[in-house]
Amino acid sequence: MRILHALLGEHGALYPLLTLIENTAAAGLEQLHAQADCLRSTLGSHADLEDELLRPAIQKYLPPPPVTPDGNPAATDHEVIGKGLSAVIASRDAGHARRLLLETVAKTRKHFHKEETIIFRIAARELTFDDQERLGAEWARRRGVCAASRCE
Repeated sequence: MRILHALLGEHGALYPLLTLIENTAAAGLEQLHAQADCLRSTLGSHADLEDELLRPAIQKYLPPPPVTPDGNPAATDHEVIGKGLSAVIASRDAGHARRLLLETVAKTRKHFHKEETIIFRIAARELTFDDQERLGAEWARRRGVCAASRCE
């Protein structure tokens, strides 16, 4: 399996969760916290694999990261999304938590779109088939999908 197929498949599995959260965001504070915690766990695991497997393999083909006015690197999309979900969980006001959660879901959708239309296309163009397969096998090993290092 190629890494891009695996990561796109995870996006496909996450989209219904995003929709569910959008459709049930009228819930109370406890439910909003639970939704944010679930999303933080699933997105965090997904983002970690992207950052550890795919990004290093294509870093030299990506544009330089944006910088803040003081010259430091700006937060990555993964960091912004994670901080947004942590803020939802820390919130003690349901209205504020709901607004933060919906904003973070929207940022997640925008981020997925960027990955699917830009980042993954760069990876498909620049990584050899064998490299994509090797990274896919590592994804499968880390996800526990295959007992061996390669899916047969």
